[in-house]
Amino acid sequence: MHSSDSALFAGALDHLMRHTLTGCRQAAHHAARLLEALAERPDVDSETRRLCNRMCECLEAGHG
Repeated sequence: MHSSDSALFAGALDHLMRHTLTGCRQAAHHAARLLEALAERPDVDSETRRLCNRMCECLEAGHG
């Protein structure tokens, strides 16, 4: 994993945690955007891409 991937994962997890703890929709939106960016990276494996896309969809639908 590249350092830029690590930074994206860390940012997504930080926003996801913030959303989980507070219900903040802005944090959910930021997490979804970061997960989407990760899923679009060519060096991310297919399983990680699938998981990022699933979580992004849940967050955007208000289920995350």
